[in-house]
Amino acid sequence: MVRQVHSRDCDRSARRVERAGLHRRSFGLGAAALLLGTRHLLHTQSASAASTGFVPPGYRLVFGDEFDDPDVSRINENATGGRPGAPAWRSRYRHDRFTIINEEKQIYVDPAFRGTAGRPLGVQPFSIANGVLTIAANPADPVRVRPFVHDIAYTSGCITSELTLWRTYGYYEMRARLPLGKGFWPAFWLLTKRVVWPPEIDVFEASGVRPNDVHIGVLGPERTGNADTWITGAIGIADGFHAYGLDWSPESVAWFLDGREVWRRPNTIHEDMYILANLALGNRDPKFIPNPDASTPFPGRFEIDYIRIYARA
Repeated sequence: MVRQVHSRDCDRSARRVERAGLHRRSFGLGAAALLLGTRHLLHTQSASAASTGFVPPGYRLVFGDEFDDPDVSRINENATGGRPGAPAWRSRYRHDRFTIINEEKQIYVDPAFRGTAGRPLGVQPFSIANGVLTIAANPADPVRVRPFVHDIAYTSGCITSELTLWRTYGYYEMRARLPLGKGFWPAFWLLTKRVVWPPEIDVFEASGVRPNDVHIGVLGPERTGNADTWITGAIGIADGFHAYGLDWSPESVAWFLDGREVWRRPNTIHEDMYILANLALGNRDPKFIPNPDASTPFPGRFEIDYIRIYARA
């Protein structure tokens, strides 16, 4: 049954984060060693000075999480809690946690997830500090966790607005820094409130072994208007925080990197969609996303400065 449309809007103005050197289905570790040498320094930097983002003219803010509130308990199974300016998020997809798609190698968890143990496993993939949400991917503990998650090798996290907010059309933007390393597959995307697939819109996907590329795409109803592409060489996904934007209108879908339009397609999706952000590991297609291995630099960190949604004024 489709629930009545509603939203937890917030009218907070944009206020933060300097553009420091500024995806889900989506690959060089040559630069990874140098990056890892400075990794601790990079992860202690705060994305804290002001950023207004790249919203086009004629839009108003209708939803936003700036991740200034460090309470991660609002990310949970049923999207309970939260407060104005710090919305609640669901910590899993709409199917159960043991249903793995795309032959991925992780299970999405939160601290209350019990697996088959009959008690919370206590694995926390989420943290908020200095105005940044971090989703961390790690090997599953071989004693405390893995026996109780069907021997799935890795834990990670996802957030969705499935239970709290869905809209038709708008401008969607995330500012984030993405992890490098074999197997990492971060994404920001949209699914329909109606329980059917497709449609799907990928604001972005990335691969940890393609440090300068971003994958974007759309799957229309009954696979009409399907299109996807790699945007190569436009940004370095791990060299700092970048803004990933999507302008979804009745006529078209347009993608933006740091405010610059990089692709546009005719739109065939005209129904409510909710947002998801996740850090997957591996894929059925190693040419798209290779599986993690001994070279993968855990923990993988998908760092999100903000998520904002705008509607036409």
